[in-house]
Amino acid sequence: MPNTPAVSPAVASTIGLQGVVIAPLTVDTEETLTYGDLQKVAGAIEATITPGNADADVQYADDQEFSVLYPDPEVALKTKMADIPLEIQKMIFGNTLDQNGVLIRSASDTPPYFAFGFRSEKSDHTYRYVWLYKVRAKPITETYATKEGTSVTRQTGEVEWVAIKRVHDGRYQAVADEGQNGFTAEAAATFLESVYTPVLADASQG
Repeated sequence: MPNTPAVSPAVASTIGLQGVVIAPLTVDTEETLTYGDLQKVAGAIEATITPGNADADVQYADDQEFSVLYPDPEVALKTKMADIPLEIQKMIFGNTLDQNGVLIRSASDTPPYFAFGFRSEKSDHTYRYVWLYKVRAKPITETYATKEGTSVTRQTGEVEWVAIKRVHDGRYQAVADEGQNGFTAEAAATFLESVYTPVLADASQG
C-alpha cells in the first residue's frame, strides 16, 4: 500500500512587521560568543531577507548532474524605517555624536556587528519570529523631497545589511512560528528579549 502523506502544517500569510531589536555582537570566536544589551528600534515598515550567493556549484559525473554544493551563506537584509534617530545611527554605523548632539560621519567609521530580531504577524493572528545572528550595516540611504502644495510624500530611512554566519558555530539565522513545532506562546513572549540560543537534543551540537 502507498504511504499516507503527512498532514500539512498550518499555513498563514505574514501580514505585519514589528518589534525590531538589535544587540551588539561583542565577541565571536570559536571559543566564546557574547552579545551586548538589546536596543529597541521603533518605526519598522519593511524587512526583506534575500540570499546573496545562492548560485550552486554543480558537479557532473556519468554524463549527468551528480552533486550540488552551495557556498557559505551571505544574506542581504534590507530594512525600511519611518525614521532612524541619530542615536541609533551612531550605534549601527559606528559614527560619533559630538557634544552638541550633532552626528559626525568619518571615513574611518567602521560599523559593528549586531544580531537583528523582529516578529511578523500572520493572518491567523499568531507571529513568525526571526533572529539574524550576525549583520553589519552598509552606509545609510537617505531621501529628502520638497512638499508639492498640499501633497506630501513621506520619506523613509533605508538600511542595507549583510548577514553572515557566526565564527563561533556557523549559524546565521533562527526562525520560529508561534504555535507550531512545539514553539509555544510562552516561548514566543520572551523570544525577542535576548538573542536566541538553540536548544538541541544532542548537547554536543549546541
